Amino acid sequence: MPTTMCELATKLPLLIGQLLDRESHLERGRFREETMTDIFTGALAAFAGPNLVIQYPIEVDTGGDLDLRFWHAESRRNLCVRIQAKRLNAADKGSKAVKIKHRAYNELLHYPPTATDYQFRVLRDAPDPWIPLYMFYNHHSVTRDPAFVRTTPTIKGINLAFASDIADELEVKLASASATPRKIKHHKRLSHLRKHFFGIEAILCPPGDWKGEAVPPPDFVQQSLRERYRWDAPGVKGRDDVDAVIRRLLEPTGLVVASDVGRRLPDGPAIRVRQRDVEVPTITFISGRTSDDRTPTITDNPGGQ
Repeated sequence: MPTTMCELATKLPLLIGQLLDRESHLERGRFREETMTDIFTGALAAFAGPNLVIQYPIEVDTGGDLDLRFWHAESRRNLCVRIQAKRLNAADKGSKAVKIKHRAYNELLHYPPTATDYQFRVLRDAPDPWIPLYMFYNHHSVTRDPAFVRTTPTIKGINLAFASDIADELEVKLASASATPRKIKHHKRLSHLRKHFFGIEAILCPPGDWKGEAVPPPDFVQQSLRERYRWDAPGVKGRDDVDAVIRRLLEPTGLVVASDVGRRLPDGPAIRVRQRDVEVPTITFISGRTSDDRTPTITDNPGGQ
């Protein structure tokens, strides 16, 4: 059992990947994104307490969604990350094997029946101060395949990507499909999207001196994500410097400056169910705890609020 956030960031992707490899033995089909996200949340529940609070809504309709809030109680600095989870398709489609380079995230172009737009656009356009990310779940066997091993970015059981980067790829795919003549773009494939990937250590184990904090403070997560966003800039990879400048100008607001008006959690248990003020499972990482009323009192007894 991991005892630190950094250990969890290392071990959890391996667990997720191995579970996906075993799904072929299931009698009731494949694991869904919700299952993997429940495992992710459950792993974090082991750290629930004064520094980590999990809130579950009354009902979840969106599936695979997860909100992370990194909050520094003393400074009131706040960083909000909104996550949409997608899993890699299986190694077989019916009785036919799928080539490794054809493995894809089939649900990326999901259009919910009651929605007015594609899910990827809703995520990309998340309002400030949310930083929208995708969380991709991958089979362990894929991470070890010669097609991807020793390549960068590293493919892991869990990878993250900025929603804006994935949305750009999907917009190209949609535009090509509606063009005349029609063109098929394989922009949902792992082999195409992996250039945007980075690991969950970016948010669970950002570099720097946390000064004894048990969970990553918001400024460190912010800096970690900002660096990854800029590493992916075209200019860094030897492409057009103009594109790199445009990318900097379009940085998500949360990557530029941290808010200092974070909402204080009310006193209560570390795990809270049937919460009316959250729409999806929400995990708050509390650093900078104080001895006054700026910091909520967190108990170990689960319950509602």
